[in-house]
Amino acid sequence: MEVINVSKKFRDVCYEIMDGAYESIEKMDDFPEYPHQVMAVKAAVAFFDKDYDKAIALVENIMPYWDEWYYSNVSSEYLAAMAFAAKETGREETAREIIREEQERLLAADREKCEAGKHQRYNYCKLMLEYLDTGVMPKSKEELEYSVPADAKTKEELISSMKLKTARAADKMKLYNVLCMKGFPEDAVGVYEEIKDERLSEMHHENAVIRYLYLGQDEKALEAVERLATARLWTVAAPTQVRPMVFFKHPMMHKFLRDENSLRRIREAAFVDNGTVKRK
Repeated sequence: MEVINVSKKFRDVCYEIMDGAYESIEKMDDFPEYPHQVMAVKAAVAFFDKDYDKAIALVENIMPYWDEWYYSNVSSEYLAAMAFAAKETGREETAREIIREEQERLLAADREKCEAGKHQRYNYCKLMLEYLDTGVMPKSKEELEYSVPADAKTKEELISSMKLKTARAADKMKLYNVLCMKGFPEDAVGVYEEIKDERLSEMHHENAVIRYLYLGQDEKALEAVERLATARLWTVAAPTQVRPMVFFKHPMMHKFLRDENSLRRIREAAFVDNGTVKRK
């Protein structure tokens, strides 16, 4: 199976949908040459509209064709979203059957690689089956069980001991990184608030969400998720990523994806075109 390179016209419609143009979803039907990519776009929209039955059905139809995408994270994001949606709707057994069928296809294609633990999608299928059984996702421990480092240092102590500068935004980013590794969460999010409008990485925002949740500051955590949605770092793998599907891989974000108001805020934040996506 070959990777499918979609046309510029198709990509342009994807960007319209990414920007929140629901009326452009109908335009997807003008691309019968890309059936699986069309389904991926419609599934992403359905997941973020909580139309879970539709989303699960679409993912089931896409499942044999993930090799049409170059990057493996696309399939893992949809697998995580499907598993999440199945748990929300009591359709765990449906999701298990879909995932097991995919495992059988992968085993038939390359049993040696799968059984050696070297096939990424096969491995992620196993993780999603475990999540369906236990409710524990791969990132659950690091995101939901954060604890303050045993030998944590204050911001002032770290600045002094490591001779850190704090004048420029780049200096503060370095300080923030150090605080996330060795400091107190209160100090870390304090510095995050100073740099939150800079061009940050996914990890910068994700670390802030973890610490805000630990501190019981859910509103601040949601605001960090909104910034991550607007940053559109989630679009890099394929134009079909018209919604931040990667959020389903983060158990710390699940509470916000469940709540109607929080989900609306995330969706609207993702619609904002801040110019970071190069539209080719």
